[in-house]
Amino acid sequence: MIYKLYSFGRLSWMLAMLLFSLQILAQERGSVKGSVVELAGKGGGIPGVNIYLEGTTLGIQTDSLGRFQLRNIPFGRYKIVASMVGYTPYIEFLDVDKQAKNLSIRLAEDTKTLDEIRVVATRDKVWEKQMKTFERIFLGESYNKKQVKIRNREAVDFRQTDELLVATASSPLVIENQTLGYIITYELDRLEVSKRLTSFRGLARYELIQPVDKKQAEKWEENRKDAYLGSLSHFLKSMIEGRLEDAGFQAYLLKPGMQDLSAGRRGYFYDVSTNRHFPFAPFQYIKRIKDTELYLLDISNAIELVYSKKRVSRPVFMDAPYPYSILIPKGLVVFNAMGNLQDPFTLELRGEMGLARMAELLPMDYELPVD
Repeated sequence: MIYKLYSFGRLSWMLAMLLFSLQILAQERGSVKGSVVELAGKGGGIPGVNIYLEGTTLGIQTDSLGRFQLRNIPFGRYKIVASMVGYTPYIEFLDVDKQAKNLSIRLAEDTKTLDEIRVVATRDKVWEKQMKTFERIFLGESYNKKQVKIRNREAVDFRQTDELLVATASSPLVIENQTLGYIITYELDRLEVSKRLTSFRGLARYELIQPVDKKQAEKWEENRKDAYLGSLSHFLKSMIEGRLEDAGFQAYLLKPGMQDLSAGRRGYFYDVSTNRHFPFAPFQYIKRIKDTELYLLDISNAIELVYSKKRVSRPVFMDAPYPYSILIPKGLVVFNAMGNLQDPFTLELRGEMGLARMAELLPMDYELPVD
């Protein structure tokens, strides 16, 4: 199926690609407003409720009457979250488009008792050992521990057996990231570590830290740019814009059975005669989902890729001394024009991209500065 690309004339293919790219380069923006009241219908609106689009810096608190408005939102699908201590978080999928949205949100009281949500101030040696494992899985392995910290570590609780470690939190975790310049409030649902699987899920809200001076602001912008370049969002956005190679990516489709990293070490990355992979023509597999600002990557083969604008000291392939990743579809891979997956579990990441954790992740509304 990949070879259908070559049945196009070169001019017609370039024209089709240009028209496709123009649809997403003109990034339109919308707004959402609404009010928050109690589910039981007691009294008026609830003031001070945190309203945010999950995984972004786009957020606000409700006013004294329980009202809110978010503006300048790039078109796309989001999770809008309303949260406040004493209430169960409200979560809803929201499609932001040309039509302004007006939401009526009802919050239900949290039925947890004070004993269930109390925070233990002191922890023992077993907890400290578990916490080190938690931070390695949750924050990552290569971050600067002096610059990225969980302010309220004591909120994390553990349950452990011989086969499984489970972490939950009695209150939202507050992560101070002085490397990228964000405060992240993370409502952890669950983190699991076993011999077969490591995963965590929750809701993230990003807030920009005000830099103390121009030097710090420039350093943060430089670090954010470095975190973005070569990331999954960068790859997906470059793919729908038709500029993978210009952005620094070289990608192939792996043949079935070749998605194991050890299998990928045979031969050379750029040698298509190794019978490991074949050319990847993104335009053949990307579909715009009708009446939405979303895109579908309609593909079953795994994608292997390198990002040639960075180098690594221990490359997977000697002819490609660059960060190497494998992307394995696990369902319908849907993403927006900024390269953000709608469901992260639809794409398994291995290699360099699979190492990214909360300490290195940017908010979904991050945009690369225009030089």
